[in-house]
Amino acid sequence: MPDLLAITSGIAGLLSLGIQVTQSLVTFYTAYKEQDTDLAKITQNLNNLLGIFRALDIAVEERRSQADTQDLLQEVEKAVQKCEEIITELQSECEKFQKDSATSLKDRVKVAGCRAAYPFRKSTLQKLEEDISNIQENLSVALEILQLKSQTQIQDGILEVKSLVERTNASQVAFTIRCWLMAPDASLNHNAMCAKCHPSTGCGKSVLCSTAIQHTFHAMRYKKVVGIAFFYFSFNDEAKQDDNGMLRTLLLQLSVQLQDGERDLEQLHALYKSGSPPVHALFDTLQRFLDRFCDTYILLDALDESPQDCKREGVLRAIQVIRSWSIPGVHILVTSRNELDIRESLYPSHDQDLPLRNSETDRDIANFVSYQLRNDKKLQRWKARHDEIEAKLTISAQGVFRYVECQFKAIRRVRNQIQLDKCLNTLPRDLDETYERILCNIDEEYVNDVRRVLTLLCFSRRPLTVNELIDAHAVDLSEPAHLDRDGRSYEHDDLVDICLGLIEIMTTEDDNGQNISAARIAHFSVQEYLQSDRILQQKAKCFAIQSAPANTEIAHICLVYLMEPKLSNGLLDEARLTEFPLAHFAATYWFHHYANSSEGMDEIEQLVVKLFTDKTKSFATWVRLHDIDDRFTAFRPLRELPDLRRPIAEMATPVYYAALLGLWFVLSSILPIDSGDSEVAELVNTQGGSYGNALQAASEGGHEKAVQILLDRGADVNAQGGYYGNALQAASEGGHERIVQMLLDRGADDHAESEQTRPSLVTSS
Repeated sequence: MPDLLAITSGIAGLLSLGIQVTQSLVTFYTAYKEQDTDLAKITQNLNNLLGIFRALDIAVEERRSQADTQDLLQEVEKAVQKCEEIITELQSECEKFQKDSATSLKDRVKVAGCRAAYPFRKSTLQKLEEDISNIQENLSVALEILQLKSQTQIQDGILEVKSLVERTNASQVAFTIRCWLMAPDASLNHNAMCAKCHPSTGCGKSVLCSTAIQHTFHAMRYKKVVGIAFFYFSFNDEAKQDDNGMLRTLLLQLSVQLQDGERDLEQLHALYKSGSPPVHALFDTLQRFLDRFCDTYILLDALDESPQDCKREGVLRAIQVIRSWSIPGVHILVTSRNELDIRESLYPSHDQDLPLRNSETDRDIANFVSYQLRNDKKLQRWKARHDEIEAKLTISAQGVFRYVECQFKAIRRVRNQIQLDKCLNTLPRDLDETYERILCNIDEEYVNDVRRVLTLLCFSRRPLTVNELIDAHAVDLSEPAHLDRDGRSYEHDDLVDICLGLIEIMTTEDDNGQNISAARIAHFSVQEYLQSDRILQQKAKCFAIQSAPANTEIAHICLVYLMEPKLSNGLLDEARLTEFPLAHFAATYWFHHYANSSEGMDEIEQLVVKLFTDKTKSFATWVRLHDIDDRFTAFRPLRELPDLRRPIAEMATPVYYAALLGLWFVLSSILPIDSGDSEVAELVNTQGGSYGNALQAASEGGHEKAVQILLDRGADVNAQGGYYGNALQAASEGGHERIVQMLLDRGADDHAESEQTRPSLVTSS
């Protein structure tokens, strides 16, 4: 059996000759491609062939040093050797061309008008096309063999990343600490990107980052004291958009790669048991971790998907802080679109700035287009026009893979030659025009439905499952607002069809390891366009989405859903939650969306009051599904179901919850001034909840208006109990100076102490 060196040398020699000959032909025909469409086409095809030769050459070179590749390379050698005769023939042709080559501008003009010259004869070009096609066919076989091996290596890389994730879930990091730290799971994004490493679309940066992560794990696995941590920012998951989520994820991943990493997390937990650790504490722990590694690789993907208007500044500041430590051996890779604020903040040097769009990008896109044309059954009917489709899409894409993917969706819907001609001859100029066309082509009867779906997916607090999305759309907000499944529900496939090119359905695992279908915006650029000022100047402006109105709509949907009578009638159990899939989301996030809504929402506020006054039904259902008063609700694993049968007697009062959330208008409604003083005072001072009473809850949250209403309704300013002991202590701990003064003015005892707390800041000062 031939040895590995002989095999790779033989392949390398043929590929080198192929690259040399093809490059010469490209150089020759490039000088004339503007003078004739046939010459332009042959130049494009030669460029594509050159790209395949180079890709194969790199792939073979990479395999040369890998174990267990001899059989693989022998198969590749067979495929490449089938091209040897044609490559030699092309070499001979190239030599003829160089002899006949026109060397002056005058000669080139003559060539353009006279096809008698040998390199430009129709027969020559046809033979050249045949040779290119034959070589591509054989080289494609070789590439597919190597890609199959690459897929195996990708899976190995996923397993290495999975191993890191499993280590973070192992006993060496205590379960309670992991729940408390609440680090977003970056492995979900990584696995999704790895699944797209075989030609796919719309994820150029993320595929680059996932490949870098795998390469880093592979290259560093035999080195000691090396840390690797990664984070994927995501436009459709709020937990993966800010500096806090990024730092918590990096800490958890690095902690399991240090012998005593758990001890640092335990110390952090001891300091901030009652809540999430502040950013400065996360920085301190991260710096200690980085100091203990010889080398640390931090990989951050899609930084531009962190919202610029509210969260990105914190992320950029965090990266600056890490860089300012100047810790030897810390390496940071950030992928992002070329956004001005990101560039100005990171200020990369010339050798640190690696543009994804370069001379190779068009060739990558051409290869991607070629792959799709060869392998998509719906595109086989246009086989005679594949070259034309490839050329036009490659030129129009301008280096954007997502653009190509959108055009393929349009081409797949074409039914005849006339439609294909129109599609190819009127390609949109860019992604904005692409999305404008998609939106304007939506049937008028579906416009409001599509807009509702896009609003939900762009602004929901967390990604929605398909069943959640379907039920959210089924809520009719026209008066009287109600859940109308019979009239408004869609099937899964129909939902995708009316939003074609704008959303996608992906399979993921829930917290119990079960596969579920989740819906999301197809690409970050879709959401960016829908929220941009640009759409307001275009025909698709009716689809423009703004944050405050969108949050108002989602809050409205959640409240109507929570007050659906059938949800609260009868036993609340897992079967009922299966019947009402949006219930847990609505209970958990209605307040978040309300808090980010527009002002002056009389209708929404009326619904909130209605929720709080329906104590035995809707209110009790909300608290059972998501008790916002449970200080550790946020740190509990999602798979741990809430107490669905919790008795009403064990719940704090609606007054308490309204105070906790600062809902002063609810307090005004359920604590009317004209009621008997003793009756109102009894409601206000009822003991219960983590903070003991409504006044302490409102004081801790800094809700001045709520505190004022409670004091005016007879709240006991010195009532003892609860987490802080009394309202003054709670306000002081929270740094709410105006509330401290309000309480002192009403007779609060600034010397009162609780066993659980230290003296208030008023006393200490």
